[in-house]
Amino acid sequence: MSRATAWLESAGIPAVAIVCRGFTVPARLVAGAEGLPDMRLVEYPPPNIAVQNPRQIYEYATRLLDEVIGALTRPAYARKMEATRRSRAEHLEVVFKGDLEEVNELFRKNVWSDGLPIMPPTRQAVEKMLRFTGRSPDEVIGLLRPKRLQATVWKIAVNGVMAGCRPEYMPVLIALAEAIAEPRFGIEHAGSTVGWTPLIILNGPIAKQLGFHSGQGLLRPQHQANITVSRFLRLLMVNVAGYRLGETDMATFGRNYYPVLAEAEDESPWPPFSVDRGFARGANVLTVQSADTASHSFLTEGGADNQLRLIAIEIARELGGSMLVPMEHFGGEVSPVLGLTPLVAGIIAGGGYSKSDVKRYLFEHALIPAKQIDERLDRHQLGWNLEQSVEAGKLPARFAESDDPERRVPVLRKPEELQIVVCGSPTRNRSFIAAQFGLQGLNVSKEIRIPGDA
Repeated sequence: MSRATAWLESAGIPAVAIVCRGFTVPARLVAGAEGLPDMRLVEYPPPNIAVQNPRQIYEYATRLLDEVIGALTRPAYARKMEATRRSRAEHLEVVFKGDLEEVNELFRKNVWSDGLPIMPPTRQAVEKMLRFTGRSPDEVIGLLRPKRLQATVWKIAVNGVMAGCRPEYMPVLIALAEAIAEPRFGIEHAGSTVGWTPLIILNGPIAKQLGFHSGQGLLRPQHQANITVSRFLRLLMVNVAGYRLGETDMATFGRNYYPVLAEAEDESPWPPFSVDRGFARGANVLTVQSADTASHSFLTEGGADNQLRLIAIEIARELGGSMLVPMEHFGGEVSPVLGLTPLVAGIIAGGGYSKSDVKRYLFEHALIPAKQIDERLDRHQLGWNLEQSVEAGKLPARFAESDDPERRVPVLRKPEELQIVVCGSPTRNRSFIAAQFGLQGLNVSKEIRIPGDA
């Protein structure tokens, strides 16, 4: 709402933002970051619009009409947005001196941390990080919304130190900053009430070289490389993007960061995930995207005689449930991650099935009744159903082959949307799904540049 209002004002069209109570502060903060510090705003009184029926919404909107007209009669101050710049001298400024406890107290007080103790980013520690990149400390990797601060190589090193990263992780950190700075990723949506968390997938020889774990319990916070790199991303979102709970981060629940999901390439029967993303086999590649706050694992049954059928039926059942919410983002992309252990992937591949075969099978069998989607759309008052989405070109024709509410429709638009990563315990028959939230956190892949590479 704030971004739309700022965009209209920048085009010379007077606009008023209407926000539900509890969102006034974040609305003004976002508007200010978009160049509209004095946005015209009217507060929608409780209860929240999401729990009201159309009649109630109409009645409440009628009461607000005078406020909207009044707001339109006063000017809204706008300013040209420019990225905040800091000189090299400011980078080297000493902001505090004290012992470890005092430093951490200062960082917590200023919300420069994630609440956990940090490693002090001393000048010496930051310089060690910089030795593992040939890029200038002042080089701007990108601008991070909502605060629009510059993610420089220096700031990346600082937050890497704070997160507990080893200096040799620096090329990975830079690639990660490059990825989330891409407009496609849409970091400006990371503070939505959905509360999604970025998921980082790592491929290539660098994973083993730097000690990233890809086996049993890889999503546990025990392995330094996996957890500190993910923590770095959260700190970058706090200190550069400017996310603050209750202000710019309005997650209803949210969750802590996922450790980096490094693929077990040596144990996989298929080409690595990075090849699916268009990179050469053996390239060091990092992919980041949004992930559900409640990804889950489940048992997959099956043996040599019924490999794909029994395994895929169970996966399809789970996929159908986990993808129901993201399916509301009609017209965009949805890219759920399906994690298969080397055992499960090996059983499927042993039957002669490729990764593409698995995607096609799941596309055909991960089906839910059309009425489940239409009923949800109706409850959310989004103003369309499956048939209308097909007519508008947002969905393939398959979703409206009949008007039978019991007809089965896919939870994916096409097989290629499903992303398969082989990882986890090599002796267990479990799989997991992390749903992805469409236009919020679209997947972005970056090749990791190692200093000295041609």
